[in-house]
Amino acid sequence: MTSITSALKRIGGQPSLQIYLQGRWLFNRTMIHTDNGSSLGSVNNATAVFSTIDVNTSTSTSTSTTPASDPQLLYREEGNVLFSSTSNPLPFYREYLYTFKSTTSADVSFWRPGNTEEHMKFFHTLQVTEEGVGATSEHLCIDDLYKATIRVASESMFSATWVVDGPNKNYSITTTFTRQDKTTEGNIKQEGDGGAL
Repeated sequence: MTSITSALKRIGGQPSLQIYLQGRWLFNRTMIHTDNGSSLGSVNNATAVFSTIDVNTSTSTSTSTTPASDPQLLYREEGNVLFSSTSNPLPFYREYLYTFKSTTSADVSFWRPGNTEEHMKFFHTLQVTEEGVGATSEHLCIDDLYKATIRVASESMFSATWVVDGPNKNYSITTTFTRQDKTTEGNIKQEGDGGAL
């Protein structure tokens, strides 16, 4: 295999997971009950942004033309979720801090500056191959186990599927991300839990 072919196979054509993820994405999400396959709800045309951050000042910055050199990215997603049991969509937002340990892995922590118990609490480790296929470490939330798989389809599309299993929860969440651009923006709406890679 030539070095050019090898480089093109790396995480959507990028030299690292961090550089691949950085920027603005649109996403759609479906939530399915594992036992009977019924829909629990969906999210359509929501936004997700991976931006560089100064942890000391908690500010994120846009880096549309320069590669990510800081080993951390702040992930923020926001949109409206429509649960099958309701007729009105509910606004939500979630934030996580990605600390990159290598070109193919990151530790993901909850980003909740106003919550001293949850802020910077470890969530999971994301690990992918150079081809962009991988999984997260398991996350136990009380008695419910969360685990995700990720698949990079191209330089502008990837998907993540979370499987949640336990006495209180039994469903899967599939999210498909499509790159919008390499800039970062977005307004915080309402805090929520879970959902990121």
